[in-house]
Amino acid sequence: MRITRSEQGSSLIELALILPFLLLIVFSLIDYAFYIQKAILVQDAASAAAAFGAVPGNSTNSATMIDLANYDATGSFTGATGFTANATNFYTCSPGGSQVTATTSCSGSTPYHYVQVTTSLVASNFLPIFGTPANMTLKGSAIYRVEVTP
Repeated sequence: MRITRSEQGSSLIELALILPFLLLIVFSLIDYAFYIQKAILVQDAASAAAAFGAVPGNSTNSATMIDLANYDATGSFTGATGFTANATNFYTCSPGGSQVTATTSCSGSTPYHYVQVTTSLVASNFLPIFGTPANMTLKGSAIYRVEVTP
């Protein structure tokens, strides 16, 4: 196929028209990948801290669970700007049941003891593009049943 004189430079013009849209798609995918990575990090921090709390003797140590979540997510026991972690204990009479107090008698048995760690991170947008939010709050949560010592 021969290119005639009137068609010279048309591919350069087509590239100039298409390139901004291709770059927009590429940078949006990169930005989305960063959000996914941060969301996994926030969930992993909650899971690691709750797993620590599920070990017998650790369930009442909320401060250490929060420190572990901070360290897992940020690399510092004090956390970082925009990252928060909370640890709570609760009891139920049956798995997935409604919450009761620790002293409640559940049909003659002791209630199930759980620890819950919730984390959140305000993540900023890598490349704010038309209509995308500048910040997004990512949340993680993990509930573990406290192990019973034999």
